[in-house]
Amino acid sequence: MKQLVQSLKQAGPKDVVIIGDLMLDEYLIGSVSRVSPEAPVPVLKERETAYSFGGATNVAVNCRRVGCNVSVIGLLGADDKAGNQLYSMLVEKKICVEGIVKSADRATTCKKRIVAQRQQLLRIDTEETHALSEFERDNLICSIHTVIRPGSLVVISDYAKGSIDRSIIEEVFVRAKLCGSLVIADPKGPDFSKYKGVDYLKPNLKEFSQLVDFFGLSQDDSVIENGRDICEKLSLQGLIVTMGEKGLQLITKEKEIFYQASKREVYDITGAGDTVLAFLAVGLANRFSLDQSLKLATTAASIAVSHHKTYAVGLDDLVDVCVSTEEKICSDWSGLRDTIGWLRKTENKTVVFTNGCFDLLHSGHIYLLREAKKRGDLLVVALNTDDSISRLKGPARPIKTLEERASILAAIDVVDYVVSFDQDTPYKLIDYLKPDVLIKGGDYQVERIVGYDVVTSYGGVVETVKHKDGLSTTILVENVKLCG
Repeated sequence: MKQLVQSLKQAGPKDVVIIGDLMLDEYLIGSVSRVSPEAPVPVLKERETAYSFGGATNVAVNCRRVGCNVSVIGLLGADDKAGNQLYSMLVEKKICVEGIVKSADRATTCKKRIVAQRQQLLRIDTEETHALSEFERDNLICSIHTVIRPGSLVVISDYAKGSIDRSIIEEVFVRAKLCGSLVIADPKGPDFSKYKGVDYLKPNLKEFSQLVDFFGLSQDDSVIENGRDICEKLSLQGLIVTMGEKGLQLITKEKEIFYQASKREVYDITGAGDTVLAFLAVGLANRFSLDQSLKLATTAASIAVSHHKTYAVGLDDLVDVCVSTEEKICSDWSGLRDTIGWLRKTENKTVVFTNGCFDLLHSGHIYLLREAKKRGDLLVVALNTDDSISRLKGPARPIKTLEERASILAAIDVVDYVVSFDQDTPYKLIDYLKPDVLIKGGDYQVERIVGYDVVTSYGGVVETVKHKDGLSTTILVENVKLCG
């Protein structure tokens, strides 16, 4: 994670265009100490009024805070208080507002929350969701063709407030294709067919359930089974289902990966989906892999929900999040290959690979890992799965499960990534990852080390680290038996 953040800091600004429903969040904040004599309701003694970005503007400000050049396209009321407030806030954040259309036919969407002692007492919504007028549609289409430029990444943030209909999305697709732009959408019903042709779709669980019903699929089927069908029906590159504080589920034609959310105290989930959408856009705009972008988005969302109100997550927030052991453990070979390949390309990192059972960790293992780390920048440790160890060592092994072994290794400072393989040898994994250096502990002849031919074929290095005498898991197990 820290390496991704560092790359974002070093990268030049990327162009992101957010099109969708522009909304203002207003908070009337005060205290309650009595009940009204007029009716059984609390009396709020108002202390202050605060404003924050909502809907598509929350996505925009998240993208802006991490260094993107951000433009917004959407509707505001022609001369209402909420619209003027939101417009000035966008300008203050240096977000391009040339795509905003001010309409006399529509009031600015505003969600006003009454808050006392950090608890919401009431929410009052001002919104108009009627169909676009001819004036609104023509001017939005003009904005689409003016604001979306070659190299832009486009985000559709649809809150079903009237700004996004089929005709608008079709114009986005036309312009995006002309400009070579990716399009990501946060969908709203009832007509989900209008998103056919978008690159990535990001529904939450409620919207996903509505998608399942819309396409006549079974609610009894798994998220993954239904997700595959939805990907096919809408011609998606990928479907990202946000699952609240649990995390994200990615579904593509080739793979399914679950991204568990970082464990942090949750104060307010308002805008968490916007944060995911924004950081997915930021990652892809910076040419991160989809896997890297979603890891970034998951971490950012966990930070956002630990704050009251909507919160724009910054790069310093991400740096402050310590790399957890879970982030080092890679369940997906392709995700790991994307990550190390990208770090090689952007930061010239060298990759060191070693493997083993690591069943009962001892000082000999630590010595091997520290010596391996000295040979390069990133240390990848590959573990035999439990089934693989049983085939090699017998039914009494392993003593510790794969999950336990991976967690222990990930907690070691010199280890950057932990991955597993189910084969008897790591040959396929070595061939897939193509490490720069292959390290094996023991007194092997270098030429007989599994993967030697692969690594040397592209100029890589194969070395051995001699074991310390008397240190092995097998010896430890035998000693334990004798003591017992």
